[in-house]
Amino acid sequence: MFLVLLMIFCLAGAFSACSEDDKNEYITDTQLSILQENHASLTYLLKNSTYGTAPGTYPEASKTILSNAIAELETSITKVKSGELFDEAALEAIVAKANQAIDEFKNSKYYNLSPVAQQFISNLMAKADLLREMISDEALWGNHKGQYPLEGKAALESAAEELEALADRIRTGAITDMTQEIYDQAIAAGDKKLDEVKATAWPEDNLIWNLFVDGNNGGYIDFGYKEDFVRFGGDDHQNFTIELWVNVKEFCSKPGEDNSTFLASFVNSPRSGWRVQYRKVNNGNEHWLRGSMAHWQNEGPSDPQWWEPRAIVSNPKDKWTHFAFAVADDGVPGFDPPQEHTKSCVFVNGSQTGEVIRVGEPWRTYIEDGCVEQQMPMTAFCRLDADKATREEYFSGYIKYIRIWKGIRSRDDIRTSAQGNNDVDPNDPNLVAAWDFEVHGSQPQGTTISDVTGRHIATLKGPQGSSEWVEATTIAQ
Repeated sequence: MFLVLLMIFCLAGAFSACSEDDKNEYITDTQLSILQENHASLTYLLKNSTYGTAPGTYPEASKTILSNAIAELETSITKVKSGELFDEAALEAIVAKANQAIDEFKNSKYYNLSPVAQQFISNLMAKADLLREMISDEALWGNHKGQYPLEGKAALESAAEELEALADRIRTGAITDMTQEIYDQAIAAGDKKLDEVKATAWPEDNLIWNLFVDGNNGGYIDFGYKEDFVRFGGDDHQNFTIELWVNVKEFCSKPGEDNSTFLASFVNSPRSGWRVQYRKVNNGNEHWLRGSMAHWQNEGPSDPQWWEPRAIVSNPKDKWTHFAFAVADDGVPGFDPPQEHTKSCVFVNGSQTGEVIRVGEPWRTYIEDGCVEQQMPMTAFCRLDADKATREEYFSGYIKYIRIWKGIRSRDDIRTSAQGNNDVDPNDPNLVAAWDFEVHGSQPQGTTISDVTGRHIATLKGPQGSSEWVEATTIAQ
């Protein structure tokens, strides 16, 4: 903290120079105030605690714990006043030692209790420690044979907290009639929770794999060209929904680029098709998730334009986000009051959010002509330029449960997907294509992946090492 304050102080150099003497003086003053604050806390605790032998009081001998800590702080304070500076790590160690003394002093109430009560507390805390040791042993947790599902950690943590809470009630005198029966029940409850978790150990490997693509290192997914990916009905009456989950690990690394394309069936000249992407704005302080649709303009068909409804979200990096993009020439249903010509909107984690495109002019309809004429392939982790080779707006991370639908998915359907129910009927006539990119069982091999319908193939592109199947437990969820 004092280093941050120093930086602020030195920025004032626009008005006066920040000399080395100024720096030293400022650091010294800051270190001194930190040490003095800790000294004051220890002194207050020493002078205002109740000492004796009754439950809830501190034994006289515990004064030594605080007195020794105060003396050590006074030595450090004297050094700082004389001009000796501590580096950041040394200062943190001094403060940590003072905090440890406070904890040790507060726990000394333990010794005012009867030997039986002391033993109860010791055993309860030992059992809680045992559970926490199990929680922290990462080798025990995962989806391999003999490991426990990660959900079991929360159950053991809850059991440990209950044991500690009982020990604290004994220590503070909140329980005045502590009995062997209460103790036995608490230990039995902890053992039961432990046994329940142990019973969940996988009898066989239950591995889950997600596909990582390093777009910043040249990787991407090529789904090939299919007219179904970009044409969704007759002209002026096209309706479609794009759904996917995305977990961004690194945004586009290209200097000056503020877009990262998740999925695109798209060509920029002439503007045609659709894409879904992230955009960084306001110097990276604002984050947009957007869908883009090409549409006719100026009482068309002429002068194609991009319209891009967006949702302003928290930074989507390092977490799974469900995103959906709905486009309907005939109007997106479900608005209250109804918006006959609401032609495009987005959904984040199941909720319709951000702006919508309300288009009253009937000629402003979705267009796909350029994509069809140029037979542009659909891609993930980037979009391709018109040459079908130059990658733009790439990023690195994970995408799963891609769904492309003819027609508009209902709000309930989108919400259900966002809640984790991503199963689809491969024979659904409105399902254009679907890739899970989440595989249970053995680690997938090869560079081609069939979609759920069996009609389409995705191909991993890029240099060796630019994509890999990663065990799901290692991904930030």
